[in-house]
Amino acid sequence: MDTTWIAPSAVLGIGAAAAAALLRMIAKATDEAQAAHRRFRRLEDGLIPLRVETRRTRDSVDRIHRR
Repeated sequence: MDTTWIAPSAVLGIGAAAAAALLRMIAKATDEAQAAHRRFRRLEDGLIPLRVETRRTRDSVDRIHRR
């Protein structure tokens, strides 16, 4: 009879600990995804001047008349 009273509370405790661990892992993964997105955005923003300069060069090369 004692085990029937102890088991449900033990199962609830183990379930709560597992849920807390799962939530911590989800929060960590979300933070890592946000950090990766920020790094990617910073890299992409850094490439904008390179793209603009490449377009200018291509436009000037297209305008050269070759004989």
